Amino acid sequence: MTEQNSVQLKGVTRANGNGIDNPAFDFEDIEESGSNKLETKRRKVRLGGYLSKVSRPINATEDYIKAHSVIFKSIVLGILGVGYVAYFIAACVLDFQRATALVVLTVLAVFAKSYELIKKYKGDRIAECCTPLNTCFKSNLRWLKWVFLLVVVVLLVCWLALDTSKRPEQLISFGGVCMFILLIFLFSVHRAEVMWRPVFWGLGLQFCIGLFVIRTQPGFIAFEWLGKQVQTFLNYTIAGSSFVFGPELTAKVFAFQALPIVVFFSSVMSILYFLGVMQWLILKISWVMQITMGTSATETLSVAGNIFVGQTEAPLLIRPYLQDMTKSEIHAVMVGGFATIAGSVMGAFISFGIDPSSLISASVMAAPCALALSKLSYPETEESAFTSEKNIKVACGYEQNILEAASNGASASIGLVANIAANLIAFLAILEFINNALSWFGGMVGFPEITFEVRSEIITTYALCGFANMSSLGIVIGGLASICPSRKGDISSLVLRAMITGTCVSLVNSCIAGILFVPPLDCVKLFQISDFNAADTNIKKCCQDLFQSTINNGTISFEGLWSVVANVTTYFNECCLCCGSSVAVCN
Repeated sequence: MTEQNSVQLKGVTRANGNGIDNPAFDFEDIEESGSNKLETKRRKVRLGGYLSKVSRPINATEDYIKAHSVIFKSIVLGILGVGYVAYFIAACVLDFQRATALVVLTVLAVFAKSYELIKKYKGDRIAECCTPLNTCFKSNLRWLKWVFLLVVVVLLVCWLALDTSKRPEQLISFGGVCMFILLIFLFSVHRAEVMWRPVFWGLGLQFCIGLFVIRTQPGFIAFEWLGKQVQTFLNYTIAGSSFVFGPELTAKVFAFQALPIVVFFSSVMSILYFLGVMQWLILKISWVMQITMGTSATETLSVAGNIFVGQTEAPLLIRPYLQDMTKSEIHAVMVGGFATIAGSVMGAFISFGIDPSSLISASVMAAPCALALSKLSYPETEESAFTSEKNIKVACGYEQNILEAASNGASASIGLVANIAANLIAFLAILEFINNALSWFGGMVGFPEITFEVRSEIITTYALCGFANMSSLGIVIGGLASICPSRKGDISSLVLRAMITGTCVSLVNSCIAGILFVPPLDCVKLFQISDFNAADTNIKKCCQDLFQSTINNGTISFEGLWSVVANVTTYFNECCLCCGSSVAVCN
């Protein structure tokens, strides 16, 4: 036993005295290895001490910066602010007209930031000062509501009587609005529980936005400018699609020209969500709708998000709250998705040649109308847990950096691109068939020029600004059910009603456009059939347009649309006689 034990100590693998010594486990080797390790450890300690001495100033500097991070942050922000002010002044001095967009954006940013600071630091004090006024308002709220409603109705009737006197066809669109409201009310789930405040306020906001965009010069200019900026921004897609598909296909083939816009826009929207820009903008829009319409914070936030993103992305803003939302709120969330289009699809539509300002205004107008009609179709009968926005936090994306956000946004658009391509083939073919059929029927009675475009083009733009179709049913059920599996039953039972209501929202949108839209003046036709009377405002407008397109370099020439008009010189002379006594080109 003693010999065997000694053998085991000398060599671990020797058994019954017949094994082979394992030199790796000799005591001499273990002692030598231990001394090497000790020496290595001492070297590491000496090196660590040296590095510690070298990095001590760096660590001290880092600790100092952390301790005074607020001061350093203020200094950096101050430098950046001074730099921007210098840039802003230089841009305005060099060319104020060119810097108009910069001025508008700066004013809006300053106003928004000032409002936030005032609300944060002086909000409670202002609320205390306004307490007597608020108390007086609440005590007289009952009769004030009726007075306000009466004034609105009288103004609407007077406006319709005056505005439609020259264009009676606008009353058809007004009748359409009334018809859709009546139909939705008749098929409402709880007709006796309808709260009319969100209905009237939603339709009122929709009408005011449309009036501002379509009828007022500042609104038209603002949305036209915005549409041009979006168009310019989307043109950057050419750089990527030309590299992938080649410049010839990108310039000539529609699929390689328009559909990459969806990929680009989807990627950009994902980046904006990662940076928190879209969340901030959506919160501001939802605040306006919430205080006027009285809807809950969650449903309003989701519908406001639908102005910019699709029907499955917007509910992600309120993902943590979906399981506790009422059926009416979930119905409103789905209606908002069906009634609007995503920004990526809007970009594709703009590339088709559709008026950008009409698309943007239609998407904005659809949001309050979606809330209004959703509350008419499925009124609230439960107690909402989200009547205040104080406990609502906007969800952000799960991406870790901007590159991941850009990549995920581009990948998510692949299925959407295929869906758009398939629907375009079908709908453009159907539109061509309808145009030819109308032309054939019109030709039988002497009007072969009848087609689906004239005034109908603008109205149809508003009507088609939505996702209310059968294929979207599966998208909504799959998307919302994956976000909140516990409410899949409610989602499935409400989705068909939500789709029908979303369709009505788009149709009401088009009716509002039909009420407000005034076809552009056909100056050539006017010159052909009327006398040149200086008292006629339309003649003045057309002559002014002709003067603006005139070039006088010794000889008179014309640019733009007037360059190809027959008898344009005759029209110019007549305009000079009736309206051009003070115009330089006439002298």
